[in-house]
Amino acid sequence: MRGDLGGDLPLNVLARTALFSPFHFHRIFRAVTGETPARFLAALRMAQARRLLLHSRLTVGAICARVGYTSVGSFTTQFTRLVGVPPEQFRRQVRALLGRLIPPVVRDRPLGPYAGAVLQPVVRGGLAASAGTVLVSVASADAEPEASRWTVSEGAGPVRLPVGLPPGRYRAQMLLLKSRWAATATLVDQIPESYLVGWTEFTVPPPPLRLDRVAIRLRPPQPTDLPVLSVEPVRLVAGPRRTAPSDLLPVSA
Repeated sequence: MRGDLGGDLPLNVLARTALFSPFHFHRIFRAVTGETPARFLAALRMAQARRLLLHSRLTVGAICARVGYTSVGSFTTQFTRLVGVPPEQFRRQVRALLGRLIPPVVRDRPLGPYAGAVLQPVVRGGLAASAGTVLVSVASADAEPEASRWTVSEGAGPVRLPVGLPPGRYRAQMLLLKSRWAATATLVDQIPESYLVGWTEFTVPPPPLRLDRVAIRLRPPQPTDLPVLSVEPVRLVAGPRRTAPSDLLPVSA
């Protein structure tokens, strides 16, 4: 997929490359990546489109063709659904934010009702609290990845989950943007050395039971990881820090 994003890659071609029948390839691929081959390929194509929008002067039509779409309308619809804004708007917004991609300042906000469980990052060998910027998303385990809401905090400490999450299964994702790298290295270019990543699922039990802590193990990214496509993390890291970005909060010291 990564080597031929502009090519025609139906399921039977991908399965033949992996030496499986289409049925077994589809099942194994989803077990390994968490996504179907079609959704994973679409995500890779949109990730490449984001890089081309940021780093080249190619038109949207030219980028559309380079990442395997024959219809600009279909490409724009898919891009908007997965990234959150149309292609040209992404180009304008991210280029305008480039000068402000600096580690954010943690807001001095009262925890208020946010006294629930925390997402606790776990890194092999330990990690200093000032090692970088942490981005976190939480969504229902049944929701599409693009439905996640994101928050940002400085340092690698725990992040609180909001009180009032309805009982059920949730999916959490955490990115640690290493402090020596520009944020675009992770959020657009996806340079493996620039960040750590982790996913986990957890269950919020019905009352009177409660959830106290959810460990989320951070590791270097792997080729089988689905790229983060939403423009929201870029906005959070680079944009004004005056308002709350989501219902998640960094834990105060």
